[in-house]
Amino acid sequence: MKPFLYFILSCVLLSCKSSKTIIDDSHPIHGIMSSKNFEFKAKSSNPLATQSLTAVANSGLLPPGSNISRIDLNGNGNYIKVTNDSVSANLPYYGERQFGGTYGTADGVEFNGVPDDYNQTFNADKQRYMVTFQISNSTDRYTVNMQVYPNKSCVVSVNTSNRNTIQYNGIIESLDSKD
Repeated sequence: MKPFLYFILSCVLLSCKSSKTIIDDSHPIHGIMSSKNFEFKAKSSNPLATQSLTAVANSGLLPPGSNISRIDLNGNGNYIKVTNDSVSANLPYYGERQFGGTYGTADGVEFNGVPDDYNQTFNADKQRYMVTFQISNSTDRYTVNMQVYPNKSCVVSVNTSNRNTIQYNGIIESLDSKD
């Protein structure tokens, strides 16, 4: 009886596997991404937790419901817009400057123009789009990496030449549907 019970138990345990959902070509995310006419709306940011950011948090200067590793951005109108060949952004920045000099006129991550090396690919194994580009403004050079998932959630990582890396979480929406 014991060998039979072990056999049944091992069959049950070995047959348990999470299912992998494959999105088909008609999924709405493919239309949004192929149009190159979409907007990322940031819901939260994940700055690099440094000693100075900890001091800011201890001073009570972060928004309610936020901590040094996750800052709530709901209701602030933060975005990255991709419209055909141009990209614009207005995102807040929480972190430290790497090198001396002024912060310039931009308080956050702000740019508008035609990006360099814009690349957009769909990874069928991971079921997500990867969008990467580089763009400059008068004070910084930004490298932006976007991971867009079928449920329209998106993770954006922004690396700059003069500041610490910061990550944003949010959603993707089509700009065509707003018309």
